[in-house]
Amino acid sequence: MSLATRPKRTTAAHKKRSGSHHRKSDSYLKTYWPYIPMLLIVGLGLVVNTIWSHSNVLGAQSDFSAASLLNDTNRQRAADHEVGLALNQQLTNAAQAKANDMAAKNYWSHNSPNGQTPWSFITAAGYHYEAAGENLAYGFENANEVVTAWMNSPTHRANVLGGDYKDVGFGVAEAPNYQGKGPETIVVAEYGDPAGAVPAVAGSSTPTTNLAGSSKPVSRVQLLTGQSAWVTVAVSALAGAAVMLFIVRHGLRFKRLLLEGEHFVAQHAFLDIALVFVGTLAIVFAQASGSIH
Repeated sequence: MSLATRPKRTTAAHKKRSGSHHRKSDSYLKTYWPYIPMLLIVGLGLVVNTIWSHSNVLGAQSDFSAASLLNDTNRQRAADHEVGLALNQQLTNAAQAKANDMAAKNYWSHNSPNGQTPWSFITAAGYHYEAAGENLAYGFENANEVVTAWMNSPTHRANVLGGDYKDVGFGVAEAPNYQGKGPETIVVAEYGDPAGAVPAVAGSSTPTTNLAGSSKPVSRVQLLTGQSAWVTVAVSALAGAAVMLFIVRHGLRFKRLLLEGEHFVAQHAFLDIALVFVGTLAIVFAQASGSIH
């Protein structure tokens, strides 16, 4: 009985098989080079997003002073032909007490966890009013961003421009890990029309109060453009369209990519790079910069 023998593999054949698959030809480089700028764009977007998200912890670059908040508020009122507000010490004490309470108890609401209302902080500070309102904010980099965010919300804007108000007070508190989001700056504004002033509505005797409604995230593009929430929707839609178009273009080729490796050919490379750039940029700008309440 004879034994079957396996033909000896020649060195030349072996080298040919192992070398041809991994040879980096001009065609190979042409196929894969677009992914380098795509990865760089996505990586840069992640870096920018991270830096932007944490830039508000750089105290040296942040100005939340009462003077800055008052100046930005009165500039908006002047543009709307309203008389500027006066900085009131009692309202300032009330706003600071509220900001400190929010930081200490880690809540994001007009009412404290034990049911304490904004008006209780105001009356406790000795301010008696015919009308009062409260705006809240956190997550922004400076006073200008806070007031801009308030102006982009109809309910918060009503407090900033309220014709009934004559006084305002601002409180600012730093929280080391506010709402589980790391270091944040909480800003509270208390608006008031002192008791004894002429009521806005003839014959009214009951003090009126105005809270700015539910919590609202404010995107970076809203702060940059000064527009309301529709601009965030538009940018988010642009990001979604760019990402979906990119997925559709490449999804049909995914099987081919897995099966043929280096023979996968990405056509219209510059269009793909543009889609990645637009999608990344839109996603970064659509991220929330802060929140108002």
